[in-house]
Amino acid sequence: MNLSTAKTLAGVGMIFKLFGAVPVVGWIFSLVGLILFLIGIYNISQQVGERRIFNYLLIPAVLLLIVSVIFSVSLVASLFAGGLFAGGVTLAGFVTIVVLGIIALVYKVKAYRMLAESLKISVFNTAASFYKWGAILLVVFGVGFILMFVGDILAIVGFFSKPSEEAA
Repeated sequence: MNLSTAKTLAGVGMIFKLFGAVPVVGWIFSLVGLILFLIGIYNISQQVGERRIFNYLLIPAVLLLIVSVIFSVSLVASLFAGGLFAGGVTLAGFVTIVVLGIIALVYKVKAYRMLAESLKISVFNTAASFYKWGAILLVVFGVGFILMFVGDILAIVGFFSKPSEEAA
């Protein structure tokens, strides 16, 4: 698979992941998008000779699955348990999700910075900055999510962009 095809595959995967919020079938879009994205990223990392790009983007994907399980377990436990135990489980689940989310974000930012350098597409640096500031501003409800959404859009643009002139 050539670099252009791999970038397109990763970009299409990211577009599919954006449809994850669609009721009932959104999880299918997210799963297909994640698979396409990882296949594209794997091939990009092979083409540019930088295996860490794939590894750094695989870690957030795995952590997302772990967070989903933790969220589900803490939700079920808090629904069926009562009193102080339910609150403790919910708090422990929340703290774990936040810690894993921060770890995932650090790797995602590193990977996009490496993509910018390897592919000579500066929009990936901008996407990484939006992810970073979005995570910091998650405290201000909505603002952080909007910034991270913009980061996703910028990453999609990056995957469909040609390298900058200094790469030639």
